[in-house]
Amino acid sequence: MNGWHCQRLRWYPVRMELAVLLWGLGDLPAAMAGMGELALGPQPWILLPLDRLQLFWTPGLLVPRARLRFLTGPWFLWLDLPPPRLALGRAPAYALVAVARDPGGVNLAWELTAAPWLSVYGSLGSELFCGWRFRLHPAWATFLIKGGELSWWCGLSFSF
Repeated sequence: MNGWHCQRLRWYPVRMELAVLLWGLGDLPAAMAGMGELALGPQPWILLPLDRLQLFWTPGLLVPRARLRFLTGPWFLWLDLPPPRLALGRAPAYALVAVARDPGGVNLAWELTAAPWLSVYGSLGSELFCGWRFRLHPAWATFLIKGGELSWWCGLSFSF
């Protein structure tokens, strides 16, 4: 029992990092469209859209994180707090790309839509990961590979 509990304590911070990572860099459609999301997975979260503001909360965060959208297309500019992350994005054809700068470094986040129900996404830079997203609007499921670990997430997208 104690061994499992210790493993659980070591496992939890990694999953918390993945939830924040998916919100910050792996969710370009929600960031650019200003949509909300309810996600289940290793660490559930909710993203609430309030006009140009999105609030992100997951169990384990005492205070929600915020995203302020300044430009809404064809160029997209947003600021995430905390930590401060500034991102500039564009949606050319069937791709979404964004350059994000945060205290950890610079990342190129991307998502390529292969079909209306399938896309592949990831990040290059200080954060390296790759994933597949399957959609049957409004439901979605995603598999994420980061650091040799595979995570599975699912959820719903919504707007008010």
